[in-house]
Amino acid sequence: MTVLPQNPRHTDYFSFLKVAKFLRDRKFDVIHTHNTQPLVDGTLGGLLVGGVRTIVHTDHARQFPDKRRYMFAEWVLSHWVYRIVGVSNETSKNLVDYEKISPKKIVTIRNGVVGDTFQRPINKFAKRAELGIPSSAPVIGLAARLTEQKGLTFLLQALPAVLRAQRDLRLVIAGDGPLRRNLEEEAQRVGVGSHVHFLGPRTDMPDILQLFDVYVLPSIWEGLPMVLLEAMAAGCPIVATNVGGNPDAVRDGYNGYLVPARDPDALATRVIGLLSDRRQREEFGRNGRTLFDREFSAAIMARSYEQLYLRHA
Repeated sequence: MTVLPQNPRHTDYFSFLKVAKFLRDRKFDVIHTHNTQPLVDGTLGGLLVGGVRTIVHTDHARQFPDKRRYMFAEWVLSHWVYRIVGVSNETSKNLVDYEKISPKKIVTIRNGVVGDTFQRPINKFAKRAELGIPSSAPVIGLAARLTEQKGLTFLLQALPAVLRAQRDLRLVIAGDGPLRRNLEEEAQRVGVGSHVHFLGPRTDMPDILQLFDVYVLPSIWEGLPMVLLEAMAAGCPIVATNVGGNPDAVRDGYNGYLVPARDPDALATRVIGLLSDRRQREEFGRNGRTLFDREFSAAIMARSYEQLYLRHA
């Protein structure tokens, strides 16, 4: 990996010149960029050098409409790239609707992850003890960056209703972010602090996922979150908000439920329903693994990108 020097105090509007020098020294055939600034730097750098056969760009999660200068830049540069990839059907649609990029330039390639690590056997009793979770307590949870986007405040607001139905329930939140302290204070304020485990960043999520009775993702907006694919690979039934690319992964009534964003009551209703129906949870878990293997493995994603690099798609 090579990291190009940057000034952390301000945006380097001429960093494409550094990219051009890097490309000139190594003579690449393919440039693959992710999100707006790399698209600008990678495309302009590639055009300056010449000889780059294929430029591919991937757009991930953000709210539309985005800043006008970003959308305009992407529209202009779309004329010079081979294909622009949306990681979900919603992402691809937004690129057409908001940025007016030609549909002929856009292809949807869903994110993928390696599933094997999420299916290895673990000692669940030992892992519960490590995390301070009682051996018989139902567990719901997620892994996420603790930001406004993830909508965790609405999950905390839903928790009192869930606890009235499942008194021993524990909510596990793995990850960190700028809202962590606020969320911890909110958990105490709504009276659920003793039932919420803020774990911080974790490297053992494949093991922790196997403790979850229900995976809950209350996001306000999304692209196609990797965490949903990991939950599917681990066989977790899912309750997620009906935003962004979530419906690409969570097929309502098949491997989980979709609910409106910013709706604690809907979250609580679906979580309570799944926690009280073991058979439904097991069916959703099996269906999620099947769907993952069929559509969301890293191997499937890699083959799709390979076809773009070779200009076969």
